[in-house]
Amino acid sequence: MAKLELRRVVKHFGDVTVCDGIDLSVEKGQLVCLIGASGAGKSTLLRCINLLEPIDDGEIFLDGEDIAVPGLDPQKVRARSGIVFQNFNLFPHMTALDNAMLAPRRVRGLPRAQLQPEIEGLFERFDLADRMHSYPDQLSGGQQQRVAFVRALAMQP
Repeated sequence: MAKLELRRVVKHFGDVTVCDGIDLSVEKGQLVCLIGASGAGKSTLLRCINLLEPIDDGEIFLDGEDIAVPGLDPQKVRARSGIVFQNFNLFPHMTALDNAMLAPRRVRGLPRAQLQPEIEGLFERFDLADRMHSYPDQLSGGQQQRVAFVRALAMQP
């Protein structure tokens, strides 16, 4: 069974069909890239998977559970998935490390001392170990994007 599976996913905005019967199967550990022109629906599809947009038809399964059913608590789904937006939404008053630790501390309820070695390892993996204590305005755009990747992976999606 696929880790993530989309079956005939449809999303409309008014008269415009943005996603038209999308089928996708992603296995655990598999890397998938969505490539297409601006406005093709890539971000909308990701927003649907993360339950930030409701789908109009089809099914979305995460670990075999249909997550597109009305009434499902989206926070439980979002705690098991990760998304990095085009604008990174880092908190400007927090260091890169604190930005990356915020969600796992709040959502997963883990203490800072337990999280810090794991997250520091992610910063090393993304060649940002020397920037962990920098604020977003002290980072380049690419560094901010990598901090957003660290933040997403810190949730162990």
